Amino acid sequence: MQLRLAQLEDLSDILPIYESAIQLLAKQSSTQWQDGYGPTKENIQVNILNQELYLLINDNQIMALGTLQAGVDPVYSAIIGQWKGTNNYLSIHRISVNPLVRQKGYAKMLLQALILQGRKFGYHDFRIDTHRLNIGMQKAILDTGFQFCGEIYFPIPDGHRYAYQLYDKVD
Repeated sequence: MQLRLAQLEDLSDILPIYESAIQLLAKQSSTQWQDGYGPTKENIQVNILNQELYLLINDNQIMALGTLQAGVDPVYSAIIGQWKGTNNYLSIHRISVNPLVRQKGYAKMLLQALILQGRKFGYHDFRIDTHRLNIGMQKAILDTGFQFCGEIYFPIPDGHRYAYQLYDKVD
């Protein structure tokens, strides 16, 4: 298993994985990533060019993918609840698992790999959110050691999300 940055040449393999995730969320009656509010080719390209999109690879196949983004997320600043600490943090977004290997633990493996990568960059605070109906993602988040911290609201239809944090206290 290898974690690597996505390249523009990977786009043709990435797009169907995200499209499958969008369809799965719709089947679950979730509004997350629906009506153009999910990953698009354009914002995926931006994530690749900004070196934020990571791929979990096994036998030359993408198993899972997601972004690791530095900087203050304004939506996270307005949490109803409380984050631990005031350190710089990395946000994890747009997690998706290849439909051929769903429910085999790849979301958790990807989250663990992204956290290790973030720690190599010197970060000890990781934040992530998901829709209340995305039970599979909630399980992967909690199984990875994140703790529920509160709720946030994206300025989109049904933008309510559960917010989680993995915080390594550094003295």
